Amino acid sequence: MSVHPFIEAEKQGGHNVKRACELLEVSRAAFYARRNPTPGPRAVRDRELSERISDVHRHSRE
Repeated sequence: MSVHPFIEAEKQGGHNVKRACELLEVSRAAFYARRNPTPGPRAVRDRELSERISDVHRHSRE
């Protein structure tokens, strides 16, 4: 069961997100990441680099 909808409802009700996350043992980063699933620039760059590294590794074994 996800606690994120509960935290979102608490936020909409004017309650403190930090406190709700502490009580439910959820990091605020995880809560906000779930609210906005679009990857940030660093995540996009990391994925691109991982793909390039995999390609280089694969070609080195040929």
